[in-house]
Amino acid sequence: MNSLKSIAKGSMLTKLIAANVIVFVIFKVAELVNFLFSSPLALEDAAFDYLAVPADLSKLASRFWTPLTYMFLHTGFLHILGNMLWLFFLGKVFFDIFNGRRLFAVYIIGGLCGALFYVAAYNLFPAFESVLPVSCCMGASAAVSAVVIAVCVYKPKEKLYFFGILPVELKWLGIIYVLVDLLSIAGNNAGGHISHLGGAAFGATFAFCLIKGKDITQWFCSITDTVVSWFGSDSPKRPKMKVTYNKSNNVEYAEATTVSDEDYNRRKHDENEQIDRILEKISKSGYDNLTKEEKDFLFRASRK
Repeated sequence: MNSLKSIAKGSMLTKLIAANVIVFVIFKVAELVNFLFSSPLALEDAAFDYLAVPADLSKLASRFWTPLTYMFLHTGFLHILGNMLWLFFLGKVFFDIFNGRRLFAVYIIGGLCGALFYVAAYNLFPAFESVLPVSCCMGASAAVSAVVIAVCVYKPKEKLYFFGILPVELKWLGIIYVLVDLLSIAGNNAGGHISHLGGAAFGATFAFCLIKGKDITQWFCSITDTVVSWFGSDSPKRPKMKVTYNKSNNVEYAEATTVSDEDYNRRKHDENEQIDRILEKISKSGYDNLTKEEKDFLFRASRK
């Protein structure tokens, strides 16, 4: 129970990794139970059939939720291990640059774009005609690709140290990442690689737009903030103080206004994530390496 509470209080990166691992463990336990009791039902196979995204449009119409659920499914240990390692290392870089709200948005929308690329390719190209009725796609790879490529495009000259000693600029990592998927489409996992490219396309688009000052995930973040507010405190709108200057007696006074639960929860969420990033930086490099802005922010937060 304490572990679940720790996950709930953790960063968005922790929550995404935990969600994937928990789903994986549940399916592996179901697989073990079926094996031990020689069950003919194959519950895990049936569940995968209804949670993985199908390429066939008629099947997809009756399983419209699968473009969302497929990005949390994995078939084997190496499958989930590879995806979670990419998500952990590049997700940390993403989280440090942006925040948890954008990480969640890019992960989900990137995964949806991956499903879109996969379904479109299998219905458009003759090469997939024979396997179209039975083909399905699963895995977090497309969602993870969106996160990876977003970081690589936004911070192309940033270096990532493999094994702690081998520096690689993110732009080269991103180029190799995409080329491998592009050149692997003719292999055994065409659908998977196509979905990766869909996620990568969204990640690159997100980064390019953000460089130009436009956040294309803002609509998604607003929706999630609203949903989160539904499960937040039931207290009435919280007061927000606005300082007004009174010219008549040269005195500043505080005027109470109101802020919606949605705005309040969003602001508190962002503040908590900023505090987490600063505390993590302190643990790695010490308090003295904080910027003046970070020290001031931490001081103000401690006074609340």
